[in-house]
Amino acid sequence: MTTQPEERRRNRRKGCPVKSPSGNRFAVSACFLSVLLVACGAGNSETGEESPARSTIESSPAPPRSDSDPPPVDQAWLKSLHKGVDVSGHSGEIDWNAVVAAGQDFAFLKATEGMDLQDPAFAVHWLAAKKARMTRGAYHFYVTEDDPEKQARFFIETVILEAGDLAPVVDIELIGHGTEPGLAGRLRTWLSVVEAHYGVKPIIYTSPNFWDQHLTADFGDYPLWVAEYGVEAPRLPKGWDTWHLWQWQNDATVAGVEKGADLNRLHRNGPDLSVLFVPEQK
Repeated sequence: MTTQPEERRRNRRKGCPVKSPSGNRFAVSACFLSVLLVACGAGNSETGEESPARSTIESSPAPPRSDSDPPPVDQAWLKSLHKGVDVSGHSGEIDWNAVVAAGQDFAFLKATEGMDLQDPAFAVHWLAAKKARMTRGAYHFYVTEDDPEKQARFFIETVILEAGDLAPVVDIELIGHGTEPGLAGRLRTWLSVVEAHYGVKPIIYTSPNFWDQHLTADFGDYPLWVAEYGVEAPRLPKGWDTWHLWQWQNDATVAGVEKGADLNRLHRNGPDLSVLFVPEQK
């Protein structure tokens, strides 16, 4: 992720780091769709993406969706989404209108870390992204030594998600010095608490190397955001047979972002992408 290790993270943990709505999305105009579809272009024959190796680029609990529920977003609009960024306070000043104008379709913002650290820029970025009509989401940096339920409650207290926002994300990529056995069970606690609150399965962000070393193959029912650079397509961590999001470049120059951002792609021709969005409440 774009986020740099906070001072306390450097002191407490040794890292295995990954390199690194004001608009109505449910009725998008044909004009807006046509612009997005042209901008997305053609790409890799297997993934439907341009190959990055050749490129230089407090709400109340919601009921879970059933299979009979309608998709939470317009499917044509969903298919038009292509690329996006993730940012944190370390990204500096952000002109969200410029980010949108540069063709970025979505953005994830760092919201929280551990049990008590809120990203200093989150509140400003969160409102400004909405004002610019950027499709937005929030992520939590998971601290492997901290209580998972307290981490989940802290994220919930910090982030109010609306229908059409991207699903909440847990970023798990570093192991702390004092991490005890049972990490997989503790991570599942975080996921369960957050899913019960927002009514949508959280997205898991990780890298194949980190996940395969420290976690298990029991999380394949969660949407995967995988980080891997310099490859034609990302490897899958154990437990998954597909990916939903791919972070393919970190710390890139992005129009409108002062200090850089990470670059991401949606797997448009693969899994059901509607699971990446907060559904409308009944």
